[in-house]
Amino acid sequence: MDSARSPEDKGKLKARARQRKAAIIALCGVLFVHALFLVPPERMTVPVVSIITSLIWPIIVLVILVLFQPYVERLFLEITERIKGGSGLKIGSFLEIQSLPEQARKIPVPSEEQNVTLENIALLHTSFFSETGTRLYGGDGRAYYQFEVVVMAPDVVMEHVDRVVYRLENTWPEALRTRETRDRASRFKMKDLANGTSIVEADVYFRGSDQPLKLNRFIDLRPDGPRI
Repeated sequence: MDSARSPEDKGKLKARARQRKAAIIALCGVLFVHALFLVPPERMTVPVVSIITSLIWPIIVLVILVLFQPYVERLFLEITERIKGGSGLKIGSFLEIQSLPEQARKIPVPSEEQNVTLENIALLHTSFFSETGTRLYGGDGRAYYQFEVVVMAPDVVMEHVDRVVYRLENTWPEALRTRETRDRASRFKMKDLANGTSIVEADVYFRGSDQPLKLNRFIDLRPDGPRI
């Protein structure tokens, strides 16, 4: 029985099963290519040669994926978690996903004599399907999504932000339309549930000033946006 086997024995059985699958795939590939080589030379056209050469690498890749399935799964899980967590990711020279601080550093920094303007600060949002929200509020058949909004600005600008007051649309209950946060560590994050698009407004207050800088963000809903 499987319950009587040790984790090591189960691992060996799974490894052998992967080896059998890889051997079957490789054998099928060899037989197929061999069948193509049975084509008479006078009928060995350029398309036939192209088919043969184009099948070699997919077969090799498929065999490798089957043999190293646990490692491939862990790799993709790690990539997914890093992206959802807002972390940076770089693979070679062809793929680079930057983290939130790295993205914020691309925003222009005002000089000491300049005031912070819309060129130096912005809102960023994400959204993803909420199973809990849909279960609690989706009795009418509509899906609910959690959306999150944060402030994006270079560190030197963020250090001067005192608080952010968010304002939601009138579709929210009056008591829930205004949210204030001073949580700089979370980039002044605000989050809620929604079942449709909306616009979020934000009054950003800086230290030593009572005049806020007004920002807004159109909130579209995506099923699996990155976590920020």
